[in-house]
Amino acid sequence: MSDEGHPELRPTSTRQMQALQRGGLPPLDRVRDDVWALAQPMPGGHLAYSFTYLLRGADGGVHVVDPGWDSDENWNRLTTALAEIARSTPGNGTSGAGAVTGITGTHLHPDHVGMAARLRDASGAPLAMHALERRALERRSVRRADTAAELGRLADWGVPEERRGELVQDVDRSPEGLVLAVDRELDDGDLLPVPGFRVAVMSTPGHTAGHLCLRDDDRGLLFTGDHVLPTVFPGLGLGGATASNPLADYLASVERILPYGRYEAAPGHGYRFMGLDRRAARCAAHQLGRAREVAAVLEEEPTVWGIASRLTWTAGWDGLRGFQLLSALSQTEMHRDFVRRHGLP
Repeated sequence: MSDEGHPELRPTSTRQMQALQRGGLPPLDRVRDDVWALAQPMPGGHLAYSFTYLLRGADGGVHVVDPGWDSDENWNRLTTALAEIARSTPGNGTSGAGAVTGITGTHLHPDHVGMAARLRDASGAPLAMHALERRALERRSVRRADTAAELGRLADWGVPEERRGELVQDVDRSPEGLVLAVDRELDDGDLLPVPGFRVAVMSTPGHTAGHLCLRDDDRGLLFTGDHVLPTVFPGLGLGGATASNPLADYLASVERILPYGRYEAAPGHGYRFMGLDRRAARCAAHQLGRAREVAAVLEEEPTVWGIASRLTWTAGWDGLRGFQLLSALSQTEMHRDFVRRHGLP
């Protein structure tokens, strides 16, 4: 969901901010002497690009965080950026994919790791993700969604029969085959294997069950993936069914990063910024605001469809179709479950 006003943060990349304002694509942007941000275009229209982060280790090799959407255009953008970094590395004779020594995915969505398998094959570098993301991909790789079960779930939500066929086709949108490229499972507290860096893994579930943030204490950087973004509020529970409530998980994850408010945020979309703690708190408040909306109509509207139809949506309720409608219903179910199980603070 978009967020038009965000006075709680301060942009720190003029190039990224200006590109966003003019509706263009930011150029390769140097974040630190040995860290770059590469914008990778993505389809869909909601967000124009995701960020790939390139960390040049003390050995001259490059560790890639979130390679981006898989396309020939993005592949050429990535290899061009790697060549540019190689030219700025004294004595480094390796460029292109051959310079890549490791790949990390913050979460399973294809706008972040869709190109990971191609990069792994071309470079020989291992891909690392959280174990829960790997398992979610495994579940989707061995079978497609059970259509009968999904239609039953839509019926339980109170979705009119004539709309169920429209929604069931959008249930599974995970990238095909990515699980085959996952070599290492990451967990909270692990360090990325990048010489000259101490980048710590932070488990921050909510957006997906195995979402990760990456914290570089030496450089004062926190790579937030889609956990905290500067221009939109991230959706929650977008990695498949979980035993815990994604909103409850997200609120706990926000609490985890609040102590790092002085760090510069390097997000998955938008632009780099300061004010991470204030922005994270606003994201949490937005989610709780939606939970309060749900609580206000819960007694009158027991079904997910009925509740969702009473809520405020950016595109308007009548304007929601296909995947956007399915996402809205899933978010509504999550908030209803949160209110019933946890109450409101």
